[in-house]
Formats: sequence, structure tokens, C-alpha cells
Amino acid sequence: MTTLSRKFFVSATTALAAVALVACSPNEIDSDLKVPTATGVSLPSKNISSSSTVTAEKDAPGYIDCVAAPIQQPAEISLNCAMDIDQLTDISWSEWDADSATGTGTRIVTTADGQETETEDVEVELSFPTESSQGLVFTQLTVDGQVLFL
Repeated sequence: MTTLSRKFFVSATTALAAVALVACSPNEIDSDLKVPTATGVSLPSKNISSSSTVTAEKDAPGYIDCVAAPIQQPAEISLNCAMDIDQLTDISWSEWDADSATGTGTRIVTTADGQETETEDVEVELSFPTESSQGLVFTQLTVDGQVLFL
């Protein structure tokens, strides 16, 4: 191996190690604070569904919508966090327990030319509770029988 190749290899390895250390810092502390410079993702206008007919158990999982803190019984869920063109609104939860949550809502899809299509009475299911750094959260979202990847 030539001297130039060795220098490049050592430099690249050092840079990669530095990035890995910064990204996986063991001293990292979770925070509920939002980054003021974050762009491209808007929070739902309403966080808690006012039309829910059930009371979630205190220890039941929450749901993380895009980058927000986990909440129970959100009134809105974004289905496209990057562009905010597909969302569930006016969600009414009929069940919210330790294993799953089910409800119905309205799905609003915005096309490239700005036209909105609304579909009412869409079935929503949250499932597969998993422990996260922010507590227990649902990790699978199903809309009208179709699993959407989070």
C-alpha cells in the first residue's frame, strides 16, 4: 500500500470513528424540547381527540406522530411527515389499551396540484407496543386494513 493510500485510509477511518462517537454518545440525555431550527414537519393542530369515547389506561402505550412526544388518543396522525400531504383527522378512538388502539377518522390526501380528497370513516388501528426511549409506544399503524410503515 502506498503512503498516500495509507494516509487516506487512516484519515477516512478516523473521520468515520468520530462520526460514530458523536452519533452514539453514551452521555446523550433524552429531552422533550423541540429543536427550534427543525423544518418540514408540522405538528397536528389538535393533540388529543375531543370526540373519543374511551379513557386510555394510565400505563397504556402512546403514539409518536412524526417527531412529537408520545401521546394517547391523538385527534390527528400524519401519514407523510416529510410533506404533510396525507393525514388522518377527527379520529374518534373506540378502544385504547395495553395491546392496541382502534378508532375511525377522516383521511385527507393532497395531490401534487393541491387538490384534497377526503375519505370519511377510515378504520385506524395502532398495535405492536414497544419500549422506546420515551416510554411504551405503538409502532405499527394500520389504515383500512393496510399496514403503513412508520
